[in-house]
Amino acid sequence: MKITKPHTGPSLSIILHTWLSLRIILVFTLQVLFFCLLHAADDGVNFPSGQPRNGNFNRPSDGEILDVSPPGFCWWRAGGRGEVFYRVHIYSSGGAEIHTSARLDDPAYVPEVILSPGRYKWIVDAVDEQGKILARRAESTFEISPSALPLPWTDPDELLARVPGSHPRLLFPGERLEEVKENLDKFYSEPYLELKQSADRALDLSPVEKPVFNTLGGGDNYAAKRTAYREEYHAVGNAFIGGVVPMALTYLLSGEEKYGLAAKAHLLHLCDWELDGALSVQDPRFDEVGLRLARAVPQAYDWTCDLFSPEERLRMENWMAALGDSLLVRMQNRDYLNFSGESHDGRVPGYLMEFAIVLAHRPEAKAWMEYGMLAALTVFPHWAGSDGGWAEGVDYALQYNERFITPLHSVYAATGYNLWQKPFFRKFPYFLTWCISPVGEITPFGDSEDQPVSRRAEKLRSLLLYYSHVNNDATLRWWIDYLSAQQADSADDELSAVWELLYPDTLKPVGPSSILPDKAFRGVGWVAFHSDITDPENDLMLLFKSSPFGPASHSHADQNSFAIMKGGKALAIPAGERYPQHGSPFHTRYTRLTEAHNALLFNGKGQLDKDAGANGRIIDFRSLSHIGYTAGDARKAYGPPVSGYIRHAVLIRPSLILIVDEIQAGEPVTVDWLMHGKEKFGLSEEEQQLTSYRMNEKMQVDLLSLEGFDFSQSDEWPVDPKEGYPMVKTESPVNQWHFKGRLRQPVSRTVIAALMRIDGSPAGYPSCTTRKEDGGRVIVSAVLDGGLKTEILLNLATGPEYRGAPLIRITCLQEDGKTEELVIESKLNPN
Repeated sequence: MKITKPHTGPSLSIILHTWLSLRIILVFTLQVLFFCLLHAADDGVNFPSGQPRNGNFNRPSDGEILDVSPPGFCWWRAGGRGEVFYRVHIYSSGGAEIHTSARLDDPAYVPEVILSPGRYKWIVDAVDEQGKILARRAESTFEISPSALPLPWTDPDELLARVPGSHPRLLFPGERLEEVKENLDKFYSEPYLELKQSADRALDLSPVEKPVFNTLGGGDNYAAKRTAYREEYHAVGNAFIGGVVPMALTYLLSGEEKYGLAAKAHLLHLCDWELDGALSVQDPRFDEVGLRLARAVPQAYDWTCDLFSPEERLRMENWMAALGDSLLVRMQNRDYLNFSGESHDGRVPGYLMEFAIVLAHRPEAKAWMEYGMLAALTVFPHWAGSDGGWAEGVDYALQYNERFITPLHSVYAATGYNLWQKPFFRKFPYFLTWCISPVGEITPFGDSEDQPVSRRAEKLRSLLLYYSHVNNDATLRWWIDYLSAQQADSADDELSAVWELLYPDTLKPVGPSSILPDKAFRGVGWVAFHSDITDPENDLMLLFKSSPFGPASHSHADQNSFAIMKGGKALAIPAGERYPQHGSPFHTRYTRLTEAHNALLFNGKGQLDKDAGANGRIIDFRSLSHIGYTAGDARKAYGPPVSGYIRHAVLIRPSLILIVDEIQAGEPVTVDWLMHGKEKFGLSEEEQQLTSYRMNEKMQVDLLSLEGFDFSQSDEWPVDPKEGYPMVKTESPVNQWHFKGRLRQPVSRTVIAALMRIDGSPAGYPSCTTRKEDGGRVIVSAVLDGGLKTEILLNLATGPEYRGAPLIRITCLQEDGKTEELVIESKLNPN
């Protein structure tokens, strides 16, 4: 009988064989992994996981709903230029590949096909010269809305072929010139008179001297060099933008040769200037001379070129072509399509398009048009949100959008390609109407936020007039009328009359039948609230900012800050000014910083400056009939030890504002609550109350916290405005008043509330009582103008036992018995 042994497991040989196989697989896997890591380290090909310094904003953003088709695509480079190339793939929501680009040199692309409404996915492959995939960008999605406007890529050769063979080519090509000339007295009499007056003043201009600031050297002479540079670029700009261009256009419209010949003489004078040194556009710190000439010369030449002899024309065009090439070299050397964040670069795409149209007959024009159009449809404008906001602030919104009009209008007029369909340009004027008081004495936020609207009124008026016709919006035309009384103090109108010659002012103003009082521009992190936006003389306006752009370029370190105006009078202001010029100690060590804004300091320090990653974001926004509300998250703006910071801002129409701060830190910190004003504050530390005064307006502020505040104020500047610039002769800024409320003990978690009552004379302050209860509960009862009864419940406690209760509850009871309620929960992490 055969005896079999019971099976007790695998044999030793099998175990050894399995172990050896696994060892071989493991070693092979490690070798492959090591090879891949080594290869990746060698070639450095990978898509960045975060935005590089000055990097573009990848577009379209993940999940974005677009109202143009196709979108312009842009991303960050995965490797060196000329070494790594790209291919874009677009897929339907079902996964079918519907479009693939050719191999691309730059991280920007616009398809030539229109995408149907629906959802899409897109990826970008980084490839070598042979097309081998080296890296793949993470998949993103976007959606084309049913109402999307067509905006596909058009070959630059085709666009240039559409440009008229004769001049003018900018703004008034073909029959358009004759239409304007025939109607000068009928539709354009006022702007033409203004233009002609500028031209008459310019007839006596002597040829401007070539700037020499570049010979002053650097080092200890930097301030002197910057001062000379500023004076000289203003002289060049005033002569050419303010003088030569108006003379050239007056000649074009009137035919009077004295204007054209004078403009021609100034243009030919430039041909003796080399395009390096003082005229170089390569260094953004000292490029204004070249950039201002780039803005003016194509226009002036286009409108006077029939006065040039063939030899003079060739000489002038050669000089212009060299300037156009230098602009293109600047953008290529700075890799603008990847690094689009330098402010001055934002002008150049438009200038390139102008050069291309004026010199469309020259071979250089194709490269200018191609680069300008690609930038305009993808990364440009860098500082804008698709909802119309401008992150650098009101002053730069006006300056840069004014510069866009000539190139964008000219591309449309000369070629039929309508860049105005891009969402930002369609929506931009509404950023101005919501975020500017037409009677305001400040224009927050960003550089030059201290300037009144009156200093920019003519530019603002002409911009909005132009946009009212582009958008066919009679309400925009109605808003413009509020600016009429402000124009006497306008000091920076430059070419405003030109824009008013582009469309006949026949649009009848129509007052808004219904307009939302509040507007959030989430793309740039701004929110505007109004008690009555249709009545600027009495409107209570609250502006709030928590921007994803951070304190870069002309933006400040002011996330979660606010500004308040009543009838245009500033009751809470951003302090300081850009004096005596950009980059001075007073500007960089005070005006830009958190301590100059209505914001918080932790341990006596503000937000990180000049760091785009030190940013904020709008995390909530609601607009009700009587209540406007927003919340901003500015934790990243401060960094450790701050681990959480949410500021809530509420306007209860018509005369009550509530600012509530939720603060969390990894260790106890001191907290300073700041507010600035043009006049001395009235302080009552005992009542924890301050009063802001401005002319006939006033605002009473009650500070509420469990810890209590120590009060102080000063009208001294922390930095001498003339530090580093003793040679400057202009008067120093007028002193302002700076309030600081410091919590009486350090905290790791707390809630601060500021209740602001605005005097609604002749009714006076709204009737208001405040009752503090045990456990940090505060109840505010108020009666506002019009009989609106309002109750506010605040929860100032931070312990675990109070986290189930709302942070804020606001109830408004109208005289007709209708109730409106807003409930806000804490937005901080409870841990």
